Amino acid sequence: MIRAGIKAASLWKAPTRAHLGIAAVAVALALAGTVAWLVNKPPTADCSAEAPADHKVHEIRAAKIVAQPWLGEHQVYGIFMVPEWYKYNTKYAAGMAVRGLDRRFVVGERADKQYVVDDVLAGPGHYLLRIYVPTRVALWFLVNGLFGDLRNPCNWTLVFIERAS
Repeated sequence: MIRAGIKAASLWKAPTRAHLGIAAVAVALALAGTVAWLVNKPPTADCSAEAPADHKVHEIRAAKIVAQPWLGEHQVYGIFMVPEWYKYNTKYAAGMAVRGLDRRFVVGERADKQYVVDDVLAGPGHYLLRIYVPTRVALWFLVNGLFGDLRNPCNWTLVFIERAS
């Protein structure tokens, strides 16, 4: 009985560096494949023309979305083409919403007001507003399989709400 135990123990060998290396490569490839699949997953919702129910609310869809959270901070933002009329009008409060997220992002005075951003050129009577989303929010979309929704411009809305008089 003891000889059988010794014989069985001598058949089992501890993993070598080669075995550990192969296992590490397999895990890395599986992880890379999963991330690539999540990044390239299409949007879950289509862009339907939804009209706001309140006439005191004005919505503007994003002209372009940049969503590259793996490049670091400030690499997830939307570019909105806003009529010049809103530039100096204090009658409206502005906020930005992304479909699939329960919160709104406040648009402050420090937001970029430009006429050319990336490859987007503002039309006549408009300026461009770049609004950033925290990288952790983009990673939340990625982990939950909703990254396609985040990259879809129709899911980003800049909302101007008329302030109470």
